[in-house]
Amino acid sequence: MNGKIFRPLYRIWQESSGSRLLMVSTALAGCVATCASLAFVWVTKKIVDCAVGPAHDIPLDVVGLLIGCLLLQLVVPAVRKRLETKAYTTYTATMRSRLLSHLLGERWSGKGGMRAGDAISRMNEDVATVASLTCSTVPGLLSVGLQLVGAFIFLAFLDLRLAAAIVVIMPAALIASKIYLGRTRRLTREIREGEGALQSFLQESLRHRTLLSTLMGEERRTAEYGSQQAALIRKIVKRSDISIYSNSAVAAGFMAGYTVAFLWSAFGLASGAVSFGVMTALLQLVAQVQRPVVDFSRRIPAFVNASVAIERIDGILGSPLEDRSGASLRAKSAPGLRFSDVCFTYPDGDREIICRLSHDFRPGSITCITGATGAGKSTLLRIMLGLVEPTSGYAEMYNSEGEKRLVSPGLRTDIVYVPQGNSLMCGTVRDNLLLAAPEASDGELREVLHAAAADFVFELPDGLDTKCSEGGGGFSEGQAQRIAIARGLLKKGGLVLLDEPTSALDIETEEILLTSLADRLKGRCTVIMVTHRKAALGFCTDILDLT
Repeated sequence: MNGKIFRPLYRIWQESSGSRLLMVSTALAGCVATCASLAFVWVTKKIVDCAVGPAHDIPLDVVGLLIGCLLLQLVVPAVRKRLETKAYTTYTATMRSRLLSHLLGERWSGKGGMRAGDAISRMNEDVATVASLTCSTVPGLLSVGLQLVGAFIFLAFLDLRLAAAIVVIMPAALIASKIYLGRTRRLTREIREGEGALQSFLQESLRHRTLLSTLMGEERRTAEYGSQQAALIRKIVKRSDISIYSNSAVAAGFMAGYTVAFLWSAFGLASGAVSFGVMTALLQLVAQVQRPVVDFSRRIPAFVNASVAIERIDGILGSPLEDRSGASLRAKSAPGLRFSDVCFTYPDGDREIICRLSHDFRPGSITCITGATGAGKSTLLRIMLGLVEPTSGYAEMYNSEGEKRLVSPGLRTDIVYVPQGNSLMCGTVRDNLLLAAPEASDGELREVLHAAAADFVFELPDGLDTKCSEGGGGFSEGQAQRIAIARGLLKKGGLVLLDEPTSALDIETEEILLTSLADRLKGRCTVIMVTHRKAALGFCTDILDLT
């Protein structure tokens, strides 16, 4: 169990490097507040002793110390909270940016990767859990420890026997409260995984709500969601039951310790062994000894939750990234792409998708790739994009200067790719276009929209600033497809890959688009188009049939 807890905690420590200065500042502020609290106990004892003493005189300097302690306990926690908030927000923002960058640069696995809902759950809930431990719980432990040690020493100075009794009671209660620590960790992991699955289920349901409506599948989908929720609720309730037991055990220890201290002080006061001032201090100190123990007990679940969270975060950070270090070809003219005896089988697959394919996509050519579903058209594009490597054989890009480069992720700087279907993102038309070329002018945007037969954008009331909702909502499939083509044309590159670029277009618009693309790209770029539309074949110089 210790290894399961401490190894993740070491990882959390590694990830805290950018927040350690703020963590130290937060901890120091907490220590100042603790010292002020202990000083307050001494001052109140002094005041009470002076008030009941023979002179019945309270020195003004002691009153000044009391006011100073109160002001410190008011101001320092506010400063500490501000430092803690800054550390937390900085940590979460940095970690989430890092995770997003890693997810976007992850090596393509062919299995679809992590479900979006699970990834979002890890980026939100798990990062928040780790950040809370790093920026709040850990700095707080220093002040909690200082309070425990300081209060115990003060208490032992006033009454050693009472201090010993409290030391026995509270650890016993703490140990009793943590019997089910391992089970809590297991339930926490299962709850986190269940929450991620539910998030994915919700996202998929909302994304395909039209399909579910047409299939009359709303009730079944809702019932399935309810079933998953019920299973998650049972686990949450089980973890809550353990937490209630744990808190009750600690509360029982707290009550027992306070009762012992109160009766001890009362009998001491009756016998004359304890003064009113000492009794006041003892009752405050017992609370200050017990409170850190209770606080520590309540922080243990934070360590358990964070140990699970960092493992889930490492599930993202541990996935392999693409190697984009390969040099770009940077062809001055249209490059060529040559396949030599290429075979490909997906990992764990039992069927060869591509078998001994050799083909030269000549510089400046326009090639249409055709074939039945499952013939390997999409796989071929993935090889061209460097998403996957051939099982055998090789694919290389070359230029007129005689330079050659094996296809790799680094060569994507030379490639323009327009995926199949609606690939617009939330934002405006302008935002979507500028993804490909952030510095492009309005004139360049107008030019590529015209080349993609998307002049309709300028007839819209807001033109380039027309908003797109999720999945290109607000535009027809054909309109969204043409805007996506325009976006692809903005990117610099001599090899243009088009995946079913006219699948959502009517015949007339398809002809206009293909004519425009041929005029713009022919001779300047090497164009490879996956298509099943007959009209596209008339614009090609070569046809590669994978059937």
